[in-house]
Amino acid sequence: MKAATRRKVSYVVKLRTDEQTHCLGVNSLALDASRCDIKDDTAEGGVLYSAGRDGVVASWDLNIKFKRQLKTEEAWLVDKQLQPAGKSTCKAFSQIHTDWVNDIVLCQEGTCVVSASSDRTIKAWKPYSENSKTVHTIGTHTDYAKCLTYASQPGWVASGGLDKKINIWDISQSKAVVSIDAGPSNHYADGASESSTLHNSASKCSIYALAANALGTVIASGSPEKVIRLWDPRSGKRIGKLTGHTDNIRALLVSQDGNYVLSGSSDATIKLWSVHARRCLATYETHPDSVWSLFSDHPDLRTFYSGSRDGLVTRTEISGRALSESENECIGLFKENSGVVKIAALQDAYVWTATSSSSINRWLSVPSSKKRQILPRSNFNPEVPAKAMIKLPPAKDTFSASIRDSYIASDQLTMYAGSVLSIPISYHEDEDNQDTLVPLRSEPDSVIRGGSGIVSHLMLQNRIHVLTKDTNGEVTMWDLIRCIQLKNFGKRDLQEVAQEVNSLESSPAWCTIDTKIGAITVQLHEANCFDCELYADEIELPKDYEVREDQRLNLGKWILANLFAKYIKKEVEYQQNGDTRFIDEQIEKPESVKSKTQQPLSEQPLPQQRPGPLEQVPSAPSMTIPPVETEEPKPPLAAMTTHAEQSPYVPTSPQAAQFAGPFTAPVTSSPQPDYFSGNHHTHLRRESAVQLPPPAALPSSPTSPTASTFMNRLKNLSVKAKLSRVPTNEERPLFDTPQPNNTISSNSPSVVPSATTTTTAAPGTPTTTAEEDSSSKPNEEVNTPKLKEIEESRSETYNPVSLDDFPPLDIPESTTIIIAEESAEASTGMDLYRGTVGSTGEDADIIIDAAPSWLLSYLLYNKIPTKETIKLTFVLRPANGTKLEELPGGSNNRLLANRMLRVRKLIQYVAEKLHIEDESSLELLCGDTPLTFNMTLAAIRQHILKTGGDIPISYRLKCEANA
Repeated sequence: MKAATRRKVSYVVKLRTDEQTHCLGVNSLALDASRCDIKDDTAEGGVLYSAGRDGVVASWDLNIKFKRQLKTEEAWLVDKQLQPAGKSTCKAFSQIHTDWVNDIVLCQEGTCVVSASSDRTIKAWKPYSENSKTVHTIGTHTDYAKCLTYASQPGWVASGGLDKKINIWDISQSKAVVSIDAGPSNHYADGASESSTLHNSASKCSIYALAANALGTVIASGSPEKVIRLWDPRSGKRIGKLTGHTDNIRALLVSQDGNYVLSGSSDATIKLWSVHARRCLATYETHPDSVWSLFSDHPDLRTFYSGSRDGLVTRTEISGRALSESENECIGLFKENSGVVKIAALQDAYVWTATSSSSINRWLSVPSSKKRQILPRSNFNPEVPAKAMIKLPPAKDTFSASIRDSYIASDQLTMYAGSVLSIPISYHEDEDNQDTLVPLRSEPDSVIRGGSGIVSHLMLQNRIHVLTKDTNGEVTMWDLIRCIQLKNFGKRDLQEVAQEVNSLESSPAWCTIDTKIGAITVQLHEANCFDCELYADEIELPKDYEVREDQRLNLGKWILANLFAKYIKKEVEYQQNGDTRFIDEQIEKPESVKSKTQQPLSEQPLPQQRPGPLEQVPSAPSMTIPPVETEEPKPPLAAMTTHAEQSPYVPTSPQAAQFAGPFTAPVTSSPQPDYFSGNHHTHLRRESAVQLPPPAALPSSPTSPTASTFMNRLKNLSVKAKLSRVPTNEERPLFDTPQPNNTISSNSPSVVPSATTTTTAAPGTPTTTAEEDSSSKPNEEVNTPKLKEIEESRSETYNPVSLDDFPPLDIPESTTIIIAEESAEASTGMDLYRGTVGSTGEDADIIIDAAPSWLLSYLLYNKIPTKETIKLTFVLRPANGTKLEELPGGSNNRLLANRMLRVRKLIQYVAEKLHIEDESSLELLCGDTPLTFNMTLAAIRQHILKTGGDIPISYRLKCEANA
């Protein structure tokens, strides 16, 4: 059965600068030399596109000078007689993906950039459209999308991924016209299946390389299977395979007519293949390490560039005549500091490389062997020393089949026969001459400078600050709430800085941190988003903000209310204007409502009975109070939507007309009351007009994407009669006062023996808590018709969260917000919406479809899933040598309180029980360590006790410390 999907909310914390550069390694390049400013017989321009591990796709003006080859022709050549091209400048910059961008291709005559990412999406970006920020999702894979190829004549794009799928996409319709399963179960076009004994395991069928010819007649794919698969893009059937490599195939090229394939492999060889003969024509051992990239703009692949893991880039020239050896050569051009994953070249003049560096280097190439003899010596045409060149023997009948067609009976007969000819050939008999090529050039001609990105991080104990380390080795502290950088510690060890700045605090996790795109991405999940509360006096707040005694702030509530403030305002405006778009849609489709399941209230487990506020726990065995584990609800599946950086991604935008597809972009109980209830005053509780249910009432199975409307997803949250019994924790005091029927008075917290009950009842009457009593009422609404629920939902009004409930928080409006979907089947999440803090209002229609139910419940109804309060057991007894008496009940009484209870509250309790007027004269200890006033029970457990079980706390007078 398919596992349910979950949705998370993320926001990105990074420096807000005008600098537009990659901050992590560059994975792919694409060159468009057609965009130039033409002036008579000269022109200047050219655009380079780059895609990086930071999720960014950018374009750069190259400022290359061209001259017309002949006045009667339209061909333009790089003018090598003029000064070299100027410095490249950023033309467009877009944070398109939420994970590494693995490949890009230029489509539709350079007007559209298609990208494939580890976030599983295939996206299209039109940088020259009216709204260049608009990004469109063409489709998705179920695992990392690794590579792309484009067939210009039919106009389709093919993508390959680690899910062993090759999808052929119609860009205009945003759908896969053909989906190819590249796993071992695929069949040939004639229906004959290959024997399983000839296959490697299915895990080796992931697609790492993909290539197609311009005519779109053949697709070649490479994988760790070590075999090149040939596919018919029209039928999706496999039409052959090429065997001979001994390791993963990382790069592929197909000639324009589809007759030849060039492959680069991790076995450090490059092979030229005949598609017609299904055989290897030549093997080139010009690299000492794995070949990662290939590039050729020659229609027959007779000139190509190759890059390897050791950074070496070579230019190989192959003659079209089998008897000519002088024109077959390989020149080592240059060597990068890291592996070359992508190459782009222009007319044997310039070569750009993509490496693990965030910078893009431009190198000078060399002319062909013929032109080097004619052209004068220059930077473009230097003298090539012998140590930088290898003369290659010609391939055996390189560009013609060496076997007559009559001998090629079928693919099954020749698929392994051809592999004999693909055995690597050593080009030098003398072992002394087999040294690696010495690169011709040592410095790049120009550099597109990159920036530094975050590569590691460490969350501090206060759960607000995080330390990061970037690619330059510098350690920086960030504030996750204010979304700003606090301090730079320079190039230091991350753990060393953490020891200096960490405090003795222990707060529960409320978010997860991800830095895979070189910036801090804070991810919020339903399971723990609202778990962390901190005392307001420990948080840096505006000086004019008045903090109440023992006031605590829920970090998840605080940040979400400010991130989506404009969205909340927009939704309230919709309702005030009488917008019934969601209610009407629900009423018109009652059958779809009836089909959704809801757990009857009578079947929901009753809340467990717990000990009273500060009450005695059985002394044996020793125990701790763990949090109650709750079943996570499974939010329904909604329509996919996404956005780019500035979020003009509404379907009504001008760009929308260019695409037809979609735009992208636990059973609980009330908190346990205890004695330590703040200042013993009753807090005002703002009741919501609509009470939302606990997560247990949510659907337990994923719903259809067609049932993803707002009211359908919140249908189970609409029956007020049911929900009124569920206590809300909104505006809950730090420590709730006991219920009236509790025998422990808030002003006189005596410790009760474990055998006594916490409620007063007549003999023989079952003892229940107030919560259980309300839950055990007859379930009058269980059999209420669904139509009645729908009618009741029509009267619902929003009770949104208000910023007035929190201290002021100024989050930059440019802060990126992402809503993503996760599932057990996929290796990574997929973004459904991307916007900014400033754009959430105009994106309201999109957010309401993409947002998870738990987020909407909080933002629009001010409701969060209630959870069991985590409490800890401890023992209070006199310290050794003190003259103070024991507390009532004896020294072995085990007490129970909220894990966030401060030492100051315990001192007040001891002073009250022992009738000590001056609380400041008391001191508490854990072992021999004095406890500070603001330390919590959780901090004592984690940093001082460091073990489980009861926390032993002793008390004494401060004056007795030196006795």
